[in-house]
Parts: sequence; structure tokens; C-alpha cells
Amino acid sequence: MTTLIVEDLHKSFGAKRAVRGVSFEGRTGEILALLGPNGAGKTTTLRCVAGLLRPDSGTVSLADGDGARRAAPRGAVAFTPDEPDLYPGLTIAEHIRFIALAHRLRDWDARAAGLLERFQLTEQVDALPDELSHGMRRKVAIIMALLHGARVLILDEPFNGLDPQAVRELRELMADLAGDGVAVVLSTHRLEETERLADRIAVAHQGRVVAQGTLAELWQAAELEPGTELETVFLTLTDGLRD
Repeated sequence: MTTLIVEDLHKSFGAKRAVRGVSFEGRTGEILALLGPNGAGKTTTLRCVAGLLRPDSGTVSLADGDGARRAAPRGAVAFTPDEPDLYPGLTIAEHIRFIALAHRLRDWDARAAGLLERFQLTEQVDALPDELSHGMRRKVAIIMALLHGARVLILDEPFNGLDPQAVRELRELMADLAGDGVAVVLSTHRLEETERLADRIAVAHQGRVVAQGTLAELWQAAELEPGTELETVFLTLTDGLRD
């Protein structure tokens, strides 16, 4: 069992404090949604967690079944951005090969074939990015992230730009990955998808995580009746919070 532990992250850009003491956990076999509006610091937080930005302070570590915490080894945490970052002149197959060579992976062909089949992209391996739908490009980005055996998958606003069918497919895919033991962490502002998908929710507001837990735990934190819709829970938890 692997747990991603984020403790007291801070990140500023000049005078702007984008992340202010954020802490949360992403657990094996679970989906954690970092829920908040644009400007809540979600993307900056996840980029710090993935090692793409250096936080001003705070720690990101992994804890295995023995409880010992370790710095995340290279390749243990995978990140996919809001807009899939693909090279226009490379086919899907060439993207996958590029990642395999960049990470010096061995025996990656079988894993790649399995991921392509699972994501229903086997017949599109020779396609260029501009020949794919946004949902397909998102799947390619996830394959690239998972190719080197990442234990934690971070997705920044994964539902943006997807049609309803693609949203459903991605939702099912994330649930399958969690079922396989991957710790899935995503940022989103979409209440409906969060309520349907997430095992736990971290409520992001103005660079902070103001509450986190299962929906039942958030009802309790907000002092609301069980069954209250997530929108009301979110607004209750963030009402009156200011800089």
C-alpha cells in the first residue's frame, strides 16, 4: 500500500501567495478530488506535488505499508496537465517510444500494448495528435504517464473539454486504475463528477485546503444533514473565508 503525503505546502509567485499550507493524502486504491474554483491554487499545488515546481516550503513523500516515509522516487508520481502536451509531428506510437527511451525503460513494449488495448487506442497508434479527439489525446497523455509504472497518478482538470461520452469513459478508467492499486489524485471544479467519482474530497479555497474527507465526513464538518448536495457543502465550508 502506498500513500502520497503532502504536508504544509507553500508556494508564492512574487507577492502572490498561490498555495498556503496545503496538506492532504492520496491513498492506494482511492480517488482523491481536489475540488475548487479556478484560482484556488489547485494546479500550482499539483505541479509542486509532481515535482514540476519547487515549493517554498512543505514536504511531499510516499509511505509504504511499513509506514516509513520516503521522498518519492523518480517515476513514482505521474502528472497529466489540463491540456495534453503532445508533439504535433509524432504519432501515438512514437510518443510512447519517446517516453520509454527517455526513462530508459526495459521490456516496455508489452506494457504499452496492454495500455493501448485497455484505453481502446490500439487502432490509432499511427495517428497524429491533430487526428485525435480531445478525449483520445487525454488517454494518450495518461498512457505516457503510466508507462513507467507510476504508483500515483495526478490529473489536472481531466474533464475539461470532454464530451459526455468521453467524460464517462474517463471516469470509468480512473475507477479501474484505482481498483488496480493506483492512487489517483485529480483537480476539478466539477461538482457532479466529484460526487460520482471521488472516494475522498479536499476542498480548495484561496490557496488552502479548508476541509477534506469522505462526503459523509464533509457533511459532518459543514454541520449539514446527510444527503445534502455537494454544492451546498462546498459553499458552506468556504463561506466567509477571506485572505
